[in-house]
Amino acid sequence: MDIVAIQELLGHEWVATTMGHIHVHNSHIEDSWERAADRSAARLGGVRP
Repeated sequence: MDIVAIQELLGHEWVATTMGHIHVHNSHIEDSWERAADRSAARLGGVRP
């Protein structure tokens, strides 16, 4: 999700305030990438190796 969208959702005046509330674990990006690849493979009828 876009950081500015989160900022607006939370009602923060400064994006730096929003960034102080956001924590992303190292594995989160990799896990998200794998889930997206699995969904894409399923839509195309293939199986990911």
